[in-house]
Amino acid sequence: MRPGEVRLKSRRCFIRAIRREAPLNFSCAPTGSLLMKTRQVLGAGAILALVSLVVVMLRHDDVAESARSPASQKSPAPNPAQPKPLESRTANSPVNDLIIPTRDQVEGQPALVAPHLSELTTTESPALADKIGSPNTPPEQEAKVVLDLLKLYRRLFGTYPAGENNHQFVNALLGANKEKLPLLPHNHPRLNAQGELVDAWGTPFFFHQNSRNSVEVRSAGADRLMYTSDDILAGRPSPTGDSSAAPGDMATDG
Repeated sequence: MRPGEVRLKSRRCFIRAIRREAPLNFSCAPTGSLLMKTRQVLGAGAILALVSLVVVMLRHDDVAESARSPASQKSPAPNPAQPKPLESRTANSPVNDLIIPTRDQVEGQPALVAPHLSELTTTESPALADKIGSPNTPPEQEAKVVLDLLKLYRRLFGTYPAGENNHQFVNALLGANKEKLPLLPHNHPRLNAQGELVDAWGTPFFFHQNSRNSVEVRSAGADRLMYTSDDILAGRPSPTGDSSAAPGDMATDG
């Protein structure tokens, strides 16, 4: 078929469709032209898909290479809240050689635990401790002897023992101090099962620290009741006045 006839046939089909107001019939178009255009579209799509795949693979390789690079492994930024290491410690110093003082070793803090005998610098105690409970010491004078023992502690360490009860004061006398020096033997006969120092009637002494330079020692006396008329008090009352002192207290000046 000649080219002119093909065009004429196509034009006739188009005009015929318009006149009849019917949908276009592309079957009148030449079959070779449609196949060529279809192949061109499919080829372009295949090339575009191939290019996209290559681009994705290249980007993935770049990300993986940057992750393996040593330069990308940056060290974390220093935390300003983290404390600096001690200058006196070297990089090779072991961790377990850092001695952290316990509360018993901090000056001015109550001695919560008595030291073991192996920790003491000596096993000897002053003769003053032997006067407590001695037949040569009247029961009414024992509170004064205990106060003298506390004064000896103050001369040695610069302050009275810190404590909230009898047991903590006694721990300091047993050697829970910065020198591990005992002023009271561990096997003293006036120490009860709770580690408290008791008076001649078996009642624990009551220690009241008015200030850094003033402390009181109270014995309940024969009736074994605190703050009654037969209490024995050693030491000066607090400068502001101790309202807990009973009118009939037998006081010995410290």
